[in-house]
Amino acid sequence: MITKVHIRGYRKFKELILNPHHEMNIIVGANEAGKSTLLEAVTMVLTGKFEGVTASEALNPYWFNMELVDAFFNALSNMKVDEPLPAIPEFRIDIHLEIPDGESQKMRGIHNMLKEDSVGLSVHAYPDPDYSEEIEQYFREDNCPHILPVEYYRLDWRDFADQVVYRRPKELGVAVIDTRTIRSDRGMDYYTRQIVEERLDPKVRNHVSVEHRKMRASLGDSLLTVLDGALGTDFSAFRQLKLGIQVDQSRSSSWANTLVPAIDKVPFSQSGKGTQATAKTVLAMGRSSNSSAYLLVEEPENHLSHTSLRELLSYISAAREGRQVLVTTHSSYVLNRLGLDQLVLLREGTAHAFQELSDDTSEYFKKLAGFDTLRLVLAKKAVLVEGPSDEIIFNRFFLDKYGAEPLDYGVDVISIGGVSFRRGFELASVLNQPLVALRDNDGKTPEHWQDKIKDFTKPNERELFVGQPNLGRSLEYQITSANTEDTLRTVLGLDNNADLLDWMSTHKTATALKIATSSVKLNPPKYIADAINSLQSVVIRTRGLS
Repeated sequence: MITKVHIRGYRKFKELILNPHHEMNIIVGANEAGKSTLLEAVTMVLTGKFEGVTASEALNPYWFNMELVDAFFNALSNMKVDEPLPAIPEFRIDIHLEIPDGESQKMRGIHNMLKEDSVGLSVHAYPDPDYSEEIEQYFREDNCPHILPVEYYRLDWRDFADQVVYRRPKELGVAVIDTRTIRSDRGMDYYTRQIVEERLDPKVRNHVSVEHRKMRASLGDSLLTVLDGALGTDFSAFRQLKLGIQVDQSRSSSWANTLVPAIDKVPFSQSGKGTQATAKTVLAMGRSSNSSAYLLVEEPENHLSHTSLRELLSYISAAREGRQVLVTTHSSYVLNRLGLDQLVLLREGTAHAFQELSDDTSEYFKKLAGFDTLRLVLAKKAVLVEGPSDEIIFNRFFLDKYGAEPLDYGVDVISIGGVSFRRGFELASVLNQPLVALRDNDGKTPEHWQDKIKDFTKPNERELFVGQPNLGRSLEYQITSANTEDTLRTVLGLDNNADLLDWMSTHKTATALKIATSSVKLNPPKYIADAINSLQSVVIRTRGLS
């Protein structure tokens, strides 16, 4: 089991420490938060490879954290001629492991960035001492390009005992499933081919290999003789050399490179992307937990219908027994179905794993998988309202106050549509996420409703705003209390024959749309005005960045 992932100077991560859950980890974050980079880093350390290529051969100058690289070149440009070079950028990735006694205990040591006594592996890219003169000359040249010369770097794959690792330890089997795209190798990416081959018993693979070689050796002898004759005639005029054709018996022509999997008798490459994604997942999970102790899944929601995604998530849930699973996603459905208590949030180069969410709240969102939880998780500041009409009206009053929609300032207004406010506040509290919520008083005091969520509220951070009962029990009553009847009839286009409150209460959406599109500004009810005023710091901060 991976107990800790420690990344320093790799891509997005200047410094990151993650203590993952021992079974399921659902990694979420905004675009460019580093979700794929995290899986990439874990795969590289456990396998020593990057997309099937030895990591040392694939080393790329853009693997280094750009903030550190820019700081280095800025220091370099301000350096005096006789000064030593600034510290040249490196990156290192350590993975700490908890493994039962056995062969893998030889990987135990303190050769990690934290100097902890632990079993583990690391990948470390740094300037090669054998090229110290070339490196010095490169960086001291006039107009030195702002790119690291990785040709002069080393990339070491070592364990925590400081021993060089040459091949993946057998206890650390990894299955990687990237449903976003298929890297073409006759329709199968490297990882899928690896999964297919490793699922076969070695004796079966060897038997197939021998039979395949025999078949190729006897392939069309008469046809090859004809080809040999034609080539020999053309070539004989040049020299006394006999040119012919033979079947390639090299490793590149092995059965694994000429036979491809098929799904319902359709070649893998010709199957739909959704079918390929499901097949890759099922193949990976069909292996024993010994051969794939770690299952890494990239965005399982891609290319799948809702029904197919639900089926795939059932497979993934079943796979967690005896395995550690890391899943990245942009889908609230995936997050809710696999369990909010397994959430890992990536934000601004840091990772947070959350286990404090109560079991009943986690189960609640599993049953309510359609709720857009990620909007609440990823928003700079979220506003929860009861329904669509509340959302429309809040947006209009916010626009009147600040001159722009809430989303323009990173404020996401979410209609919870029956979701308990308490559940939303509990989730926001666990995430330490700012939250504003508004609800009808239903004839009770604001304190009655606020007391129900007091364990999860925090002044100026997570607050619930409720209108006073004497001003009306619902939004429509509160609006009529804050505005004149004539103004409301003008906005809503109602004559004096219509009962104003009755019409507004029975036409909630129409009321909201008319208010939102009217050229006349209404006065917001006090509790809505208070909620909007509480967001002023977010607005000011966002304006300062623009």
